[in-house]
Amino acid sequence: MERKNILRMAVEARKKYLIKLLSATDEHAGREEELKAYTLTELENEWRRLEQKKQNRIG
Repeated sequence: MERKNILRMAVEARKKYLIKLLSATDEHAGREEELKAYTLTELENEWRRLEQKKQNRIG
């Protein structure tokens, strides 16, 4: 039972971190409440998409 709580805490911490990163981007500014409804997978995919977009602009 304790492992489940630790896992849930880790997921929530990761989600908060990604929401903070995404909210700081121009594309997601002011959308924090909307981002909170995303799953961890959706947040990670969105972060990867933005990183890829950034790399394409640089290279």
